[in-house]
This record gives sequence, structure tokens and C-alpha cells, in this order.
Amino acid sequence: FNRPKYFREALESAQNQTYRHFEIVISDDGTNDETEQLIQPYLEKYPCIKYFRNRGFTSHDNWNFLRAYNNPDAEYVNWLLDDDLWYPRKLELMIEAYRNNPDVSLVTSAKNLIDADGNITGSTQNFAAQNLKLTGDEAARLLFSIDNYIGEPTTVLIRKKFLRDNDLCWNEDEPGFFSLVDVSTWLQLLTKGNLFRCVEPLSALRVHSEQGTFWKFTGALFAISYVKLFKTSLDRKVFFHTEEQIRTAMFFLFRYCLNQLQRAQAEKYHSAEIETLEKTFANLAQALTNGYKIELPKIEYSDHGLNSMT
Repeated sequence: FNRPKYFREALESAQNQTYRHFEIVISDDGTNDETEQLIQPYLEKYPCIKYFRNRGFTSHDNWNFLRAYNNPDAEYVNWLLDDDLWYPRKLELMIEAYRNNPDVSLVTSAKNLIDADGNITGSTQNFAAQNLKLTGDEAARLLFSIDNYIGEPTTVLIRKKFLRDNDLCWNEDEPGFFSLVDVSTWLQLLTKGNLFRCVEPLSALRVHSEQGTFWKFTGALFAISYVKLFKTSLDRKVFFHTEEQIRTAMFFLFRYCLNQLQRAQAEKYHSAEIETLEKTFANLAQALTNGYKIELPKIEYSDHGLNSMT
């Protein structure tokens, strides 16, 4: 969306993969023609690229358009956000991990953090000293103690057969924008098998001021969504098998929700999303005394929050 410089870098990082059997699908909902003009030489040179110009699409429409796209001949799918990068051996090493580990349903890797100019500012490589394999239960519980250590959509290669009806997310009531679409999908995949994590950074996440992560209401929606995913885990009796495991996850969620509420208070920011988070936090606390039965309030959106999603 209106970021031709970043888009070109992302596209070339995909085109430069050492693994060559792929299709690149692009959906452009920009308000100008810069990306459409930029892509023309690539379309002439690379028949594996498919480009869709969707004028008038909202970000919600664009996201769902690509979610619905399916090449039946493709065994794997990997998202690449237009401001991120893949390193050349990403697909090669991740497909090799799948083929060597038939019990694995999710392959991820360390990643580098880069700034607006592409300079490396950090890495998640120090999370593990070597390639790591975890059971689905272990990997899922870890998501409720370390904030999305698996990574963003750019980071993970998905084997399509493990998706729910060939779609992202875990729950059917997430047809559009869901604040943690990545974590929701990772949990869905982890009900099907184990996790493999490459220690080598295979992608780069760009951190810059235009990201939705920096919108004021986003943190509240992340926290609300995390609690929802925890409730789904308990309702379906997956991942958590002891009271200690449940309480450990709940205390992580308490801290997560409280941090977002304190942040809003410090910034003197109040919105419908914050009100929903306050109710969610109270209901989560109540669950400690009623057998861990969590009742979730309806999510209320402020005008600016809803507009950003649609």
C-alpha cells in the first residue's frame, strides 16, 4: 500500500530465493499507480508473478482477498508483508525442515529486526543456540509466556494441509481482521503437529513508524485477542493439562493486559478498545475463582480503530 520502495525490496527478496519452484501473488490496494508501474518489468520477465490491482479495496478487503487465493498445486504458503524481507535460503531451509520432520506442522526461524533504512537493529537469534524442535503442546504453551516468539506472517512457512479449511486463524468467527491473526494461526497449526525453529535468521522484520503496531488502540486489541485464544485453548482442552500450566499462562495474560492498561493511562488515552480491555481483565481475574471459566465481553471499537480495520 503506497510503499513502492519497500515493496520492490520485498519482491526482490522473494524472487532471489535459492528454492525456485514457487508462485508469487501480489495484491495492490494502493491509492496511486506507483506500484503498478514498478511491477510491469517484473511481470514481463518472471511468469511466476501474478499481480492483482484492486482499486477501492480497503486493507480489510486486500487481506481477505489474499487469504482466499489458493493455488491447488502449491503445498506450502508463506506471507511476505510489503515492508519485510526474506533472506535467500529461507524457503530452501524451511522446506528441508518439513521434509526431514514429518511430524512438524509449523516451521519458523530466528529473524533480524531492521529500521526504516534497512539497517539491522537487533535479532531473535539468541532465543536458542541451535535449531529447536518442540512438541505442539510445548510450543503453544510457550506462546503464553513469551510474546509471539514464533514470529509474524513473514517469518513462518506453512504447509497448507495443516490450515483450517485452507484459511488462516483458529476460529471460524475470525473471517476478517483479527488482531493476532498470526498467533491464532500458529495455535491452529500446533494442534496438528510439532514446531521446528531454524536458529539462522531467515527473514527481516522492518520496524518503522507507519506500522499498525504503533497505533494507540492496537496493544489493547492484542491483549484482548490473547485472552480469547487462551479461552479457546481451555474450551477445546488442548495445550494445557495441569492447573500449574493454566495459572502460568493466566499470570502472563494478567501482565500483558495490565501493561497495556498502564500504557493507556500514562498516555492519557481512553477509547472503546480500552474499555473492552478493562472488562476483559476483570473477567480474567474472576476466572481464578470460578474454575477458570472465562467470559469475554463483546469487543467495542472506537471510530478510528474500526476505520483502521476496514
